[in-house]
Amino acid sequence: MKMEALIVADDLTGALDSAVGFAALGGRVVVARSPGAVPEALALAPDVLAVNTASREVAPDIAAARVMFALAGLHPGSFKTVMKKVDSRLKGNIAAETGVMVKWFDGARLVACPAIPEMGRCVETGMLVGEGVSAPLSVVACFETSVEVPDCESDADLDRIVCASKSTTLWVGARGLSFALARRSGVSAPAAAGLRAPLMIANGSRDPVTLAQIAALTSDVTVLDAPDGEVRDADVSDGPLVLSISDGGGGLSGHEAARRFAETVAHYAERRRPAALLVCGGESAQAILDRLGINSLQVTAELRPGLPLCEVRMPWGNMQIVTKSGGFGAPELLAELVKDML
Repeated sequence: MKMEALIVADDLTGALDSAVGFAALGGRVVVARSPGAVPEALALAPDVLAVNTASREVAPDIAAARVMFALAGLHPGSFKTVMKKVDSRLKGNIAAETGVMVKWFDGARLVACPAIPEMGRCVETGMLVGEGVSAPLSVVACFETSVEVPDCESDADLDRIVCASKSTTLWVGARGLSFALARRSGVSAPAAAGLRAPLMIANGSRDPVTLAQIAALTSDVTVLDAPDGEVRDADVSDGPLVLSISDGGGGLSGHEAARRFAETVAHYAERRRPAALLVCGGESAQAILDRLGINSLQVTAELRPGLPLCEVRMPWGNMQIVTKSGGFGAPELLAELVKDML
């Protein structure tokens, strides 16, 4: 029996944000955090498999090799739908990675539509335009092979594009396209859910957007500062706990600060045994998941648009994981999430 979909993404947040479109009752959506985690993810018998190749910031040849590794044990005939998830502003190694997938998926049409109409981002006469795009970007220019680039201004356009395709297609796009493909599969919207208590928030971002969200939290939330990623042991109340990284003046690289922060988060998680862990910041999310030994995640719902909710098994029981990019969300976002739990 064929799986519903395969999604190959060049970063973790993209893999989660595109896969969540398929999350609904009756299906299992699993994200492999790396190509090497694909066998573990497949062992969970997913209906939808998403793979993070972590290849957006590497050289094109390395990116191609990672995509090849991700696909090594997979066959295109095992999936009803195959999608290459790309950055919605066309960053990364699109040509190199898509080239590998075209060879793997021999004979498929290549259709690219990176529009996200809900964000005001559209495709007009082959150009990506709209919110967050300072100057029109040529979609065709991202590819080294023949590609179809349909115009798209709305979700209805996306639905029309995917439903009109009658031949084998390799889809290339972002969140908007993945949600349209999910709708074609019968998922009208991702399942909804809330966070379970106790909650930990691990903020590894120094983006002003997230810092404003933490500042807006009420006094019944304990916030511990983590200079250079480290926090001394502290006795805290049973309510929501926030660990927030800051510059401790040690001149550490972002990678080293994230590693230290991951150690701190793991230490407090083992003490507090949270039922939900919300992580802000992509690099910190990767480091924390590494430290906790989490190689694959089951995507179950969308907490808010852009906030995929996952379930993992920890030594103390099931735990929800939510990832949030540092620059995402309104100032009251975290306060609202906490309030919904109380």
